Amino acid sequence: MNRTQYRALLEAISIDKNNLLKYRELYQYAYILSDGIFKVVFAEEKSHSLLISLVNAMLDLQGGEAIKDITLEMQEFPGIFNKKNCILDIIGTTNAGEKVLVEVQQKSDRFFKDRVEYYISRVIENQVHTSEKYELPRIYFLGLLDFEMFPEEPSTYIHRVDEMCHGKKFFPKIQKIFVEIDKFFELENRGSTKSDNSAAAQWLRAIKAIVKEERAPENILKNETFQRLLNSVKLINFEEELFNLEVKNMTDLMAEHEEGLAEGRELGFAEGKCEGFAEGKTEGFAEGKCEGFAEGKTEGF
Repeated sequence: MNRTQYRALLEAISIDKNNLLKYRELYQYAYILSDGIFKVVFAEEKSHSLLISLVNAMLDLQGGEAIKDITLEMQEFPGIFNKKNCILDIIGTTNAGEKVLVEVQQKSDRFFKDRVEYYISRVIENQVHTSEKYELPRIYFLGLLDFEMFPEEPSTYIHRVDEMCHGKKFFPKIQKIFVEIDKFFELENRGSTKSDNSAAAQWLRAIKAIVKEERAPENILKNETFQRLLNSVKLINFEEELFNLEVKNMTDLMAEHEEGLAEGRELGFAEGKCEGFAEGKTEGFAEGKCEGFAEGKTEGF
């Protein structure tokens, strides 16, 4: 099930909860990249083995650098005074004391990059306590994107973003990795990733089978990790309560979006009205001054 189909499911359930049964007949899988489904699959598993496998694959952590265990934490960092809250999809601490932030983004947002930096800064803020030295742990940010964020790199689907100075990483402890999932799907359909046997590519092929409702490659179906993944995302596993919560979240987001649009329109109208009034006043004053001066000059003469 893809994002459009999932949204249709939520809207249908909001009208009649019995529509869930109809969708279970149409689709095998839920939309894995929705916030609610993603958290159930990757955060509620007791051993977090699926999450560890996913993060190791996307961050290309192998051998001694690979994550072996992870402890999940509260997703929310409350805002201080009048600052905005920071709510991540998943945040955890690895066995090596490293921080892992995972955020799923379903559609393009002009302020998404700003939000990423804000999230990371809020996590950094909580690392050093009084009387401790300024030593930060390694912090990984993994963004799973269901849209194209780097159109200038059409053949690359994983992007590692670093702050560089003289050709070297300025602060390698902070790593930002963005995965363009839909771009991988397109590359896979064109055969461009045929020789890509990386762990990340295998994971994305499993996700593609879920999102596109298609049969996964044989090596995916025979893999124990991906077998558990496919079984955990089956639509029949999720109850009505989760979808009701998703409907509420979708409604809240739409309301927030509409409120923002309304404020933008009102602000634009106010600014336009003020500018128009100022221009009219200036033009009127200039015309009146010219006409009055001409009339006075004529009468005086």
